[in-house]
Amino acid sequence: MNRVNGLRLAAALGLWLVLGGAVLGLTFVVVHFGLPRAAAEHRAAVGALLVLEAYATLLAALLLAYGGWRGVRGRLGFRFTSFTDIALAIVTWIGALVAGVLATVLLSPLLGQPRSNATDLLGRSFDPLFVVPIVPTVCLLAPLCEELLFRGALFGWLRSRLPVPVAAVLSAALFAGAHLLLPLFPELFVFGLAAAWIYQRTGSTLNSFVMHASQNTLAVVLTYLVLLRPG
Repeated sequence: MNRVNGLRLAAALGLWLVLGGAVLGLTFVVVHFGLPRAAAEHRAAVGALLVLEAYATLLAALLLAYGGWRGVRGRLGFRFTSFTDIALAIVTWIGALVAGVLATVLLSPLLGQPRSNATDLLGRSFDPLFVVPIVPTVCLLAPLCEELLFRGALFGWLRSRLPVPVAAVLSAALFAGAHLLLPLFPELFVFGLAAAWIYQRTGSTLNSFVMHASQNTLAVVLTYLVLLRPG
């Protein structure tokens, strides 16, 4: 079992606030004061750039806090284990997707009608300057960062201090809550539980990343199929 130091987790979050604030703040100033016309014409693209930078600075913060790629591999478990584990991760993801959708539908009278956040995000623009950065960010960079943070760092730290089931529930709840999408909380929570189980079972956040990247990529593909549908 990988041991995760709580101080490193706190350092990663602190570094993210500093790096993210600096990079996003600089970009905002340059774009809105140095390139006001471009910012007005490509507002969605600017938003995509800021999202990309937010995740890129999170990845940089995790690398700094955990000792580079070697530390991420050793401390946060981002390593290949076996193709069997990857297959298990995919099967687990499919089961979690079905269970999460059912839970979301059943709880919709209480939590509100669910709406795809991918539709809200990707429907903003078909400008190539928006699509080119946002798609790889959503499909790859965001899942990578979130698995390293929520499964590798957070769950890894919690499970060293609490029973594993409790740690899994807490990390899944924080993961779901961080998305600020109450109607989709059940689906995100179920996914978080499944991803924590895969990490606990296989010892690899690469496997939970495969789940996460698959989920986000499926959402992107389905969203564009709907958005680009004739009529």
